[in-house]
Amino acid sequence: MADHRMLIDSLSQSLAPIRRTRPPVMRALCWVALALPSGFLATKLIPTFYPDWTAPGMGWAIAQVGLALVLGMAAVMLAFDTSIPGRPLRARSGAVLFVAGLALVWLAVCAGNMLASPQLDFNRLGAGVYCYTFMMLAGAPMIVMVILALRQTRALHPRRTLLVAGVGVAFAAAGLLGFCHPGTLHVADFCMHLTAGATIVGLTTLIGRRFVAA
Repeated sequence: MADHRMLIDSLSQSLAPIRRTRPPVMRALCWVALALPSGFLATKLIPTFYPDWTAPGMGWAIAQVGLALVLGMAAVMLAFDTSIPGRPLRARSGAVLFVAGLALVWLAVCAGNMLASPQLDFNRLGAGVYCYTFMMLAGAPMIVMVILALRQTRALHPRRTLLVAGVGVAFAAAGLLGFCHPGTLHVADFCMHLTAGATIVGLTTLIGRRFVAA
């Protein structure tokens, strides 16, 4: 019995104090402050287009950018929240409904912009490739950063948590794209935006699972 007590005393003296995890909103703000500049710098590997924000019809584009960035932060914050044990995704129905509702508003704004935009010249179909490349470059460092951030707490359900985190990264990348995209939006471009977003979500889930699993 005495040996057991000595062992417990020895182990307790060698334990380091546990640092409390920051609230999800603070972790999300820190992630945004680091990830968005890193993602934008990564896009400098390709030529960058800067739109004329004073051009007619730019209100649609401004709304798209604002909604995408808010959605990105909200989804990442939800991912950080659900990574904490005892906070499953199904228990955060209010936050899930908020993100889903905001995503529907974003889709409606995108649809309005496509209806208001002139018909696409089929010689410009390759423009969607630029959008895809831009979002993948912007998303690459943000994927790494969100996985490293989630690794601090791990997750009992890593697939769900990473899926939500990937959605956040995808919307953040879409928001950055808005700063380097014409104000008009065509169906071909939008399809490539969705394809890039789906790729980002898939990569975040596949790459991060082994690092985030509890």
